Amino acid sequence: MNSLLLRRGGMLLAVGVVGLSALMGGCSGDNKSEVDLATQEAQELREKNAALEEALRTRDQRLAEAEAARQAALAQQQPAPAGNTWGGSPRGGGGGGGDGVFTTDGGGRRVAEIKGDVVFASGSVDIRPEARRELDKIAASISRNYSGAQVRVEGHTDSDPIRKSKWGTNDALSQARADAVRRYLVQKGVDSGNIDAVGYGSSRPKGSKATSRRVEVVILN
Repeated sequence: MNSLLLRRGGMLLAVGVVGLSALMGGCSGDNKSEVDLATQEAQELREKNAALEEALRTRDQRLAEAEAARQAALAQQQPAPAGNTWGGSPRGGGGGGGDGVFTTDGGGRRVAEIKGDVVFASGSVDIRPEARRELDKIAASISRNYSGAQVRVEGHTDSDPIRKSKWGTNDALSQARADAVRRYLVQKGVDSGNIDAVGYGSSRPKGSKATSRRVEVVILN
């Protein structure tokens, strides 16, 4: 009797072990499926993130190209520099077409403009030799066509801080440059009582830093 009970107990135990093993095997399979699914989702997220980053890089590149094109277009729209014909009639004679030195700007002023990088070296107030030829033309035009008119020399800089110059600010540098051009024009025959100099620093920028650095000689009346 005891042997029979033992045999029956052993059989029940074996069946229980087999059932437990099967149950555990099923749980393991479910866990594996969940891990595989999570791994797949993570990979898809990585791919989507990579695609988004590439799209952002492409957008930034296009924005930079568009800004460069805009700046170039603005520079081309600026008033023509000294050397282009002014359409009005100079005072004191000279005919109806001007003499190719002064031009009218967007505000209707008569202006002769020279790029600051042509007139001066960076951080300097010494007039370059090649700029003197342009200033000589301006002085001759003032004496010939605008005798007695009030003239103002305007110095302009870009907005970059002063780093390699004894001039502490852009305002001081632009004033010193305007004074240097005024002295040169007086030496070339412009009446010292009719010409003054003003430095505007970076307060009147143009379309780019390069075009902002300039000297303008303006006929006031």
